[in-house]
Amino acid sequence: MLSWDADTFHDFARHTWSSIIRHRAEITHLLHPMIAWIFDDPDRDVRGHALAVAQAALRAGQPHLTGTERRFDVDLLGTVLTVLRPKSALKARGQFYTPGSVAKLLAGMSDIQEHSNVTDPMMGTGGMFRAAAEVMREQGRDPRTTRWIGCDVDSLAVACATVNSMIWNLGTDIVFHAGDTLEPGWRELALARREELSRLAVDLRRDQAMIAFLRSL
Repeated sequence: MLSWDADTFHDFARHTWSSIIRHRAEITHLLHPMIAWIFDDPDRDVRGHALAVAQAALRAGQPHLTGTERRFDVDLLGTVLTVLRPKSALKARGQFYTPGSVAKLLAGMSDIQEHSNVTDPMMGTGGMFRAAAEVMREQGRDPRTTRWIGCDVDSLAVACATVNSMIWNLGTDIVFHAGDTLEPGWRELALARREELSRLAVDLRRDQAMIAFLRSL
């Protein structure tokens, strides 16, 4: 990637995220704030800036954090989002980064069982979920059996939490919502959206299979 040009990087990013969406169609709307630019045919300047960021991350050792077992111990996207946002913006949104050690201490006070629900109505990028999953693994429990329910007013933070759920191997049962946690029924709304996208994906795959069959005749 360090030797790629901007167009090659854009094609790679588009292929990668298209593959993820095909397999996880139910999280498409959650990822949109983070990946929309890839599918909006950005100009060469935007592609060049994106490539520069990716190359800088590689040189800084990002794969050693998110491409190894260390990925279970860090919330890299949470740190990045906090650093990039002005303090005034974070304060206005009521966003405060919870250190991993504090999150783990809080998670350790709960007895999280497999096949249970874990809810964070102000999840940010999902740091509490990461800590809860870490505690579960230490207790010999599988976080992938859990339903993770979260809400945050910051749609980009929700997108980061969605990506983090894959980095941390939380499984596919995530019910996230970008909006006001005081909004009545946000959990039900998030679940309904997830189910709707899942149904649409099934219908689309069925139609594609039918078209492929007809073309083979």
